[in-house]
Amino acid sequence: MKVLVFGASGGTGRALLEQALDKGMEVTAFVRDSTKVEDIQHPNLSVVSGNVLDMEDVGRAVAGHDAVLYTIGVGPKRTSVREQGTRIVIEAMEAANVKRLVCLSSFGVGDSRTDLSFFTRYVVVGIFLRHAFADHERQEAVVKKCALDWTLVRPPHLKDGAHTGKYQHGLALAYGNIKGWISRGDLADFMLKQLEDDRYIRQTPRVSY
Repeated sequence: MKVLVFGASGGTGRALLEQALDKGMEVTAFVRDSTKVEDIQHPNLSVVSGNVLDMEDVGRAVAGHDAVLYTIGVGPKRTSVREQGTRIVIEAMEAANVKRLVCLSSFGVGDSRTDLSFFTRYVVVGIFLRHAFADHERQEAVVKKCALDWTLVRPPHLKDGAHTGKYQHGLALAYGNIKGWISRGDLADFMLKQLEDDRYIRQTPRVSY
């Protein structure tokens, strides 16, 4: 399988690169600055420098792949990069007849918002992360309208950490029954497994410890 990772220089993106290569996949890393992944050396790894908001850059990168993993995020500031970037990637995938998209969203987006704790829902998300979550909401709306075989993955708080394989996932994980965080290594493991499993196609699974 040949996969393309957007946001490959970020914490989750790098975990995806390393695990996908370990699985024997052919992997392309799409990054703005190629030097940020130059420490990852593997014969099955290709690196493409480009801007996710540039249709020509994205179109050239997408062609010839079997699946796309999208992890681009820009923190809590006011932005539309998630929405706009995802829209351009979807257009490129449709043009290149690439069907499988696994896109990183967040626990607290869409119908999972009401399952957050009071403090997280109204203070953390409602105040400090309101711009990021507004962008995630718009991003999910774009994905849900497309005809691709998409999966929107909703993790809670992310921490650096290794892949353990010991985590929960489902469409209705209750916030009170989870730890409220997951390592980027285990998030990457879950996202990669979606490429070989169709149970969450056109669904919004939650994943957490």
